[in-house]
Amino acid sequence: MRRQLTIYSLALMLMIALPGTLSSQITSSPYSIFGMGILEGNASGLSRAMGGTNIAFLTDRAINYGNPASYDGLDSLLTIFEVGIFSKYSVFQTSKEKQSLLNANFRYMAMAFRVSPWFSTSFGFTPYSSVGYNINTKAFLEGTNIEYLKSYIGKGGVNRFYVGGAFSFIKKLSLGVNASYLFGDITHIEASKAYEFSLSDITYLSNFTLNYGLNYQVDVKDWKFNIGLIYSDGKKLRTRNTTIIETKYETEILKSRKYRYSIPTTMGGGLSVRRNYFKAGIDYEWSSWEEADMSSAYYFHTRNSNRISAGFEFPSQGIRKGSVSMVMYRFGGEYRESYMVIKGVPIDYRAVSMGIGIPLKGVVSVVNTTLEFGQNGSIKRDLFRENFVTLSIDLSLRDLWFRKRQYL
Repeated sequence: MRRQLTIYSLALMLMIALPGTLSSQITSSPYSIFGMGILEGNASGLSRAMGGTNIAFLTDRAINYGNPASYDGLDSLLTIFEVGIFSKYSVFQTSKEKQSLLNANFRYMAMAFRVSPWFSTSFGFTPYSSVGYNINTKAFLEGTNIEYLKSYIGKGGVNRFYVGGAFSFIKKLSLGVNASYLFGDITHIEASKAYEFSLSDITYLSNFTLNYGLNYQVDVKDWKFNIGLIYSDGKKLRTRNTTIIETKYETEILKSRKYRYSIPTTMGGGLSVRRNYFKAGIDYEWSSWEEADMSSAYYFHTRNSNRISAGFEFPSQGIRKGSVSMVMYRFGGEYRESYMVIKGVPIDYRAVSMGIGIPLKGVVSVVNTTLEFGQNGSIKRDLFRENFVTLSIDLSLRDLWFRKRQYL
């Protein structure tokens, strides 16, 4: 019991400490200059390999914070602690040139366990959006033909700390809610080494939000069908802005600007099917970003976005099937309309994924690895198209905390 409390306390301390030591910046996309940056979604390790599909899946062997009602799938003896990291190789292409970038960072941390026969809980730290870009361009000194190099740099993003619970008072039906605190900062910097100046525009964002979920299971002989629903209400974020100009000789804080940031109303539905160790699912999600009020450039505006994904999982065959050394294989695909329309061009995301769940020897824990191949953006009207390969590694540590030990 002492070891279990130590692990629990360590996980809680890490989640509290992480926001102060890690940035949510996990992107290098030039598109993150707009709005709240690149949205990171709600896919954890297992569902990431299935195209991010998770709305109708129950949390049984992995934490699914995409639908809080899923926590009802937890085994009464099992406690799960997960942490995820990733590495991403991107090639950004315009109609004239290419540039490649390699990026790596922490992705999420979460914990889940059952408290009683009718209540399960989870809490964790995940990114909501990410800003990260570095653009160098030539500019002319005002009133002259003298050129100099100017840099535009962005960093930061919005983090999310959530605490959630699933309630089940009717057999096969569970309801859930995640209470999340969104917080972070978005920094845009304009600088020139030649003239030794930088202009930093920093906006701090925060607010609380609630996400609701439902999961209902129907059994047909050996098949289990699950229906999942999710909903979250739109909300304005509280903002505080600081603008700082620095030169070789002085630093001055300018008058703060007023920025408006909002998160959208989101709703979605999913259907999954499971038999023994095989499962498959499909998701659809809609977000009302058109109503979100975000100050930005005149050639950028928001639109309502749609996301659809599908994926499946099956076990290794032979003597390992059904044993603690069983390996799980996963495949999936995702198509997502982002909330961005730039110069009249919608920015869309598409990817296929594959993964494998490898059990750790002697324990019930698993290493989930995922490869994603995808494309984001367009080269129309002098924009960027990103082709990328992402390797994600998610460690799912599971322990039988609440098992009664017998001594002979």
